[in-house]
Amino acid sequence: MKISTRGEYGLRAMLYLAMQQKHGDDLLQASEISEAQDIPSHYLKQILSRLRAAGLVKSSRGPQGGHGLGRDPATISVGEIITVLEGPLTSVDAILDLPCHIRVGPQHCVIKEFLVEVKREVEAILHNRSLADLASRQKVLVDDKIIVQPRIMRPPQRS
Repeated sequence: MKISTRGEYGLRAMLYLAMQQKHGDDLLQASEISEAQDIPSHYLKQILSRLRAAGLVKSSRGPQGGHGLGRDPATISVGEIITVLEGPLTSVDAILDLPCHIRVGPQHCVIKEFLVEVKREVEAILHNRSLADLASRQKVLVDDKIIVQPRIMRPPQRS
């Protein structure tokens, strides 16, 4: 699975909306979201447009207008957000469509079986985690001052 900047920015914008939403009618200006999440404003408008078309964001024009969540954050999965912005969650479908040349025949391909399992697991994780779950965990990370440092960001260990 690969997430582009569009997917990352969209997740950040949606998370910000979820964390700032006090009441269902709260609307935030795109400029506030852009500044708070360091998302270029022209790009954010495109992202919000896609999310709005999918019903994940609601928007209102005018001086009191802005953007808010289209649904309760507990009903919006991370997988749904990524699918709207990126398309299919995993890119193994093209591989699964290729003929299998393992000598036992195309119906018995262990590679395809493995990739189908990977696809199912990734999609299950993304669809079982809601925007509300992310917002709740984000609050814990900030409140408890937990630093998230994935291995790819850590300096190499010296022996």
